[in-house]
Amino acid sequence: MMTMNTSNITGDKNVVLQDITARDVIINIANDLPPDVKLKKQSLKAMVDTMVEDLSQLSQQYAADPAPAGEFEPPDDPAYASVKWRKLMQALRHDGCVLFIGPEISVDGQGSSLHRSFYKELTEDFDDIEYIENEGFFTPDADEEILYDVLDYYSKVFPGKNQSGRQLLEQLAQVPFNLIISLCPDDTIQQIYNDYDLDHIFLAHDGTRQQVDEVEVPIIYNILGNAASNGRYIFTHENFYHYLSKVSIPAGIKKRIQDATHLLFIGFDFDKWYNRLLLFILDFEQKKGGGSRMIVGNKTIRHDIELFIEKQFNITFVDNAFASFVQWLVQNAAQEGILRNLTQTFLQNNFRKLQTISNKISDEDKLEELAAIEAQAVSVGQKIAQFKKHAKP
Repeated sequence: MMTMNTSNITGDKNVVLQDITARDVIINIANDLPPDVKLKKQSLKAMVDTMVEDLSQLSQQYAADPAPAGEFEPPDDPAYASVKWRKLMQALRHDGCVLFIGPEISVDGQGSSLHRSFYKELTEDFDDIEYIENEGFFTPDADEEILYDVLDYYSKVFPGKNQSGRQLLEQLAQVPFNLIISLCPDDTIQQIYNDYDLDHIFLAHDGTRQQVDEVEVPIIYNILGNAASNGRYIFTHENFYHYLSKVSIPAGIKKRIQDATHLLFIGFDFDKWYNRLLLFILDFEQKKGGGSRMIVGNKTIRHDIELFIEKQFNITFVDNAFASFVQWLVQNAAQEGILRNLTQTFLQNNFRKLQTISNKISDEDKLEELAAIEAQAVSVGQKIAQFKKHAKP
């Protein structure tokens, strides 16, 4: 399954918030139009005016937000010093860094995995399935039995529980990665890109041979499926075996991985054997000089496994909490002028859309065409209404 958000982000990925006022959206309605056409145009004008006013109020709410600090004092921390930040920023500026996000970023207030907690609770409702925690899989044939429970949880319940995980991913969404590969069963990072109207393509493994065209926009790829969409994910050993025998990473995605000089892993438990096996699938055993491959997290991995990963894949560990590292990443990106302001991007993109819609309303004089324009306006209105729900008071 592939979806594309067609908003536009230009330049160096920064957007400067400008005044958003009704005077910049003009809809001309001629007097000699048929009454029904004139009435439809007046209705559309009122709709657009309301949305422009909503955007104007939102821009005023956020206008006082301080810009990210350009000066950053590096902390006296061995974990910070172990990262070659200048080279990492260069890779980000030139679309040369791929982000991999794993399920361990989603935890509750006590630091326990939301995924594992759900899996354990799920097995209590079934007599014939178990969750093998040290393996990370359910017992055979469980995937069909739990299908609807999984779909309901990830589409309805999980977004409300995943507060810290979403906050972390919103910070990462400010950083200009050109490829994000998720091994999570949820689609939180995709939802963040949608919520802020960030231009991207989303692709999720669905058992078919998939392809993605060469595009300039960021790609988000759920490599093991998207349970929030259809309840399906690689939940059993059998499914993982079939996945390995048939998996074909889309060529466009594989090329971005191969072209990247920097790979960043956040939220992974590499004590799990299947996570290490996926590194082979992605051809990470082919080492590349001049770059950097980093796994970020509090180092609880066995020492022998750490040595294997370092020697086999040339990946080093940054022993640090996710939140601290992401904050360092954001601060360095801000200092380099490549940090993306999500709110400003949303407001400006949707304001531009309303300007385009207003021009279409002015030029069109056929009811059926105006109905199509109305559908576009309604879509923008829904995005703005959704954004307002999460806007600061």
